[in-house]
Amino acid sequence: MGAARKGIRRIGWWILGMAIGLAPGRLEVAAWASPMTAGSWESWTVSWQGEAHEVRIYRPAGFPAHAPYPVIYLLSGWAMGLGMWERPDLEQAADAAHVMLVALQGEDGEVPSYYSIYAGLPWPRGSAWKVSFYDWFFQGVLPWVERRYPVRRDPGGRALVGFSMGGKGAFSLAAHRPDRFAAAVSIAGVLDLTRHDSSALRAVYGPPGADPLRVGADNPMELAVNLKGLTLLILHGGADPEVHPAHSRRMHEALEALAYPHHWEELPGLGHEVSSLEIARIFEYLVPVFRGARPVPAPWSYRFAMARSRTVYGMTMARTRADAWSEVREVTPQGFIVRTEDALTVITPAWYPVGLRVRVEVFDEQTGTQLVRREVRPIGGRLRLDLPAGRWRVALQLIRPRPDLRPAPPNLLGGMSRKPLCAWEDLVCYRRAE
Repeated sequence: MGAARKGIRRIGWWILGMAIGLAPGRLEVAAWASPMTAGSWESWTVSWQGEAHEVRIYRPAGFPAHAPYPVIYLLSGWAMGLGMWERPDLEQAADAAHVMLVALQGEDGEVPSYYSIYAGLPWPRGSAWKVSFYDWFFQGVLPWVERRYPVRRDPGGRALVGFSMGGKGAFSLAAHRPDRFAAAVSIAGVLDLTRHDSSALRAVYGPPGADPLRVGADNPMELAVNLKGLTLLILHGGADPEVHPAHSRRMHEALEALAYPHHWEELPGLGHEVSSLEIARIFEYLVPVFRGARPVPAPWSYRFAMARSRTVYGMTMARTRADAWSEVREVTPQGFIVRTEDALTVITPAWYPVGLRVRVEVFDEQTGTQLVRREVRPIGGRLRLDLPAGRWRVALQLIRPRPDLRPAPPNLLGGMSRKPLCAWEDLVCYRRAE
C-alpha cells in the first residue's frame, strides 16, 4: 500500500510539474522541478508593449511543495547585471524561507532606467525604455510572474530589494505603489537624487538642478510620506566610495521625522557591495512579514507628480496636469487633507454602506472657512469629490438613520403599514392599513 501511494504521489507531482502558459505570439512551457530537487535559476524574456528585458527566476529547493510562494523582487545596481544575485548565501536563505526570487535589471543595452517612471531615455549610444520601467514592471512583469508561477498575489506576499541604483528603485517603486508590497529594502541605495551625480542619473533626470519636478516626482526622499505601513530596511556600508552613506542616513532621518517604523544599519568598513550579513538581515525581517497579510495603514498619505492619475489603496486621484504636485494626507473614511497645485478629482474607496448618505464638508485648511456642506448618496459605496487647486480639509460623516424613526412592531403601529419598496426610515412610506 505504501509503494502504491508513493507511485501515485510521483504521478501527481509529474502532472503538477508541467506549467503551460500562453504569451502573445508563442507557447511557453516550463517544467516544474520535483519537490525533492535543489533550487535553480531560470532565465526568461518578459515583453510588454514592445519593451522586452531579461528576468531571472530562482525556484527554491522543494519547489513547488511550499506553494504559494512569497516573492522578493531583486533590483540590480547600475552595470551590475542579473548575475550579482546568483550567490549561495542568498539561495540558501531563499530555500530555508521558501521564498521565490525574481531578479530584474534597470538597464537595456547600457541605457539606464534608474527604475523610474520615465520613458524615452537618451544615451550616447542610442536610447531605450520607450515604455518606462515603472509601466513595464507593474503592467508587464508582475502579472507575468503571478500568471506563470504558484506565488502569492496579495501585497503581503511581495517585497522589493535593491542594491545601489536598485535601492533607489526599491524605495521609489514602493512609494509609487505602497499598496502592492509588504516591504522595501535598500542596500547602499541612491535614496536622495539631489545628492548624487552620475552619467546614468543624468540620462534619466537631466543635469543637476535642470528640472527639479522631474527629479522630485521620482525621488525616494520626496516620496517618503507614501511609505507608511511598509516594512522598511535601509542598509549601507560605512566605507562605501560609490554612494555616500549620507543617502541612507537622510532617509532614516526622514522616516524618523514621520514616525514611520524602520530599520537602519550602517556597517563599518563595508564598501559598495552586498554582504552576507545584509542578506541574513533581510530574511530576518522579511520572513515574519510574509507570514501575515498586509493591512491598509490607518491613516495613510500619498503624494505624486508627473502623472495625471494614480490609484492607491482603492482611492483614485486624477487631474488634468501632469506637471503638478498633488497629495492626500491622513486619509480615513472620516476625511482627509488635500494639497494640490491643480484641480483634483478624488474617488474614495467603497467605504460606505449602499443606500445611506454621507455629509460632505470642505474647509480651507489655512483659514478654517467652510466652503461646502452637503449630503450626498455614494454610488456603489464610493464618493466623488471635485476640488480646485489649493489646500483643503475634507470631513466625511456617515448619516445613519435615527434610531427613534425605526418602526415599531406591527402590533404597535396603530393600524399603519409600510408601502412596498419603501425605506423603513421614511415616514411618508407608511399608510393606514385598510
